[in-house]
Amino acid sequence: MKPQHPAPRFSAVALITALGILAGAIITLVTVFEVVHWSAGETALVTAEVAAIAGLFTAIFRHFKSGTPQEHVAVAATFTAAVSATLALGTGFGWWSMTEQETAALLGVITALLGVGTALFARLRVTAVETATSEPG
Repeated sequence: MKPQHPAPRFSAVALITALGILAGAIITLVTVFEVVHWSAGETALVTAEVAAIAGLFTAIFRHFKSGTPQEHVAVAATFTAAVSATLALGTGFGWWSMTEQETAALLGVITALLGVGTALFARLRVTAVETATSEPG
């Protein structure tokens, strides 16, 4: 009798991780072979955007996966990171025409509002638990 091996389980987190690694490799190749003409800074912005989006998708998947605890804080934090990375990407690639001061003000206000808003979102859904502390001995 042959030993039975369990069927491999699909892991969305592993898939998202693999896609993130593949995206990093593609970004490297298109930059090195000059398919795109990005500066080092622009390449870094694109890489940060891919990482932030992959992190957001991973957090959302883990949050909604049955049998796992919901991760409100991870979703809130990665959402903030994704929006911030997108704003930085748009600024770095000149997708809008603003002065440096206008851009800095916009990014600062949006990032601050997102940070506070997502922190409040997470705080409303997470209950703090006291942990036992050991007395010094």
